[in-house]
Amino acid sequence: MAWISVHEQVIGGKLRNLAKEIGCSQNEALGLLIRLWLWGINNANKEGFIVGADKADVADVLNIGIDKRYAPEIVVEAMINTGWIDIANGLYIHDWEEWQEQWYKAIGLRERDAARKREERKRSRLQNDAGRRIDTISQEPEPVTDTLPAAGDSPIPENPEKPKKTAAEERTPAFEEFWKVYPRKEGKSEAYKKYKARLKDGYSEAELLEAATNYASRCARERTEKKYIKMAKTFLSDTLPFVDYIKKQSQSEARQEQTDGANPFEKFLKG
Repeated sequence: MAWISVHEQVIGGKLRNLAKEIGCSQNEALGLLIRLWLWGINNANKEGFIVGADKADVADVLNIGIDKRYAPEIVVEAMINTGWIDIANGLYIHDWEEWQEQWYKAIGLRERDAARKREERKRSRLQNDAGRRIDTISQEPEPVTDTLPAAGDSPIPENPEKPKKTAAEERTPAFEEFWKVYPRKEGKSEAYKKYKARLKDGYSEAELLEAATNYASRCARERTEKKYIKMAKTFLSDTLPFVDYIKKQSQSEARQEQTDGANPFEKFLKG
């Protein structure tokens, strides 16, 4: 059975803006959001990307049971304008992974439990098969032959495999500096993958460090609770929320280094 988390922080200025944009009550606006989130459980990935959907698809979902006074297309635009839905090479439910963190933890636990049970069944079958094979083996001893190496011969050792680097050994000093200032120390390996992806996009190590430093300062200044601080992998995700914490001049200089000045990750301003 799927379920979603609805936090008390949802009732605030952002919800009021959505209600005003649609022209409905806050209770009606909250109901529309909950319908979107329930649908998102089976239609959005962990990062909130609504797979294979456009505005019309979302409008069709919200059209079910909606008051006839409100056009679903206008509701979708209102959610985008007020920051409940993000646009970046597709539609994303805003901060989806953070709000539904408990759901994905439950899914992960369920998958690990199922994998453990499969492994136990596999081991049990192997043990049963091994027992049956032992019963059929002849008890006659195999002939023993003494084979000594010729004089001057020496055993040739196998080439030992080089030990693989651990994830910690692969991380760069620049990332470690980024991690040191980032305000939420969870999911370091996933964060490093996103960190490398953003470097490939053309963002510099200095820009990513600047974004982490500015975000940490804001969280400290506003005394943001830990559970509402973005995880680093979300902060560095493909929707590029971190660019809001980089000086505009730095962003401009970084974009000039890209071929033809193209920016494949256009970020729309949130309402």
